[in-house]
Amino acid sequence: MNPYAKALCVTAATLLTTLALAHGGGAGEEVVTSIAQTTLPPKTFSHATALRVDFAPGATSTAHRHPGHVFAMVLIGEVESALDGHPPRRYKAGDAWYEHPGQLHRVTRNASDSEPATLVAWLLSDGKEALVQPVKLKR
Repeated sequence: MNPYAKALCVTAATLLTTLALAHGGGAGEEVVTSIAQTTLPPKTFSHATALRVDFAPGATSTAHRHPGHVFAMVLIGEVESALDGHPPRRYKAGDAWYEHPGQLHRVTRNASDSEPATLVAWLLSDGKEALVQPVKLKR
């Protein structure tokens, strides 16, 4: 299938999913709530990877980038995250955010010095580049 046809199929699937969510979207009595959404450009990403990231109390990541789109959601605890030039933002369990391809992720850290934190990140990629690309920040 050519890339444009694939992009059209992905767009149609996204539209149908969005419409289903707008009309309840559940199969039974559950409540379905959209927590993160973006429009993807017509680029084909052949790989989707879900990563669980566990932070010990006070733990932090190094600055990094991802080659593709990233959707992240905090499962346990609170995580502080700072993208590009934006100030750090605190996310609680159930909160989610989106990262553009190549966007500088200056810091992700457990906001607590006494409790663990866990997030799940869904990363789209072409499968050829490392999913996490460390960046050395200038001081």
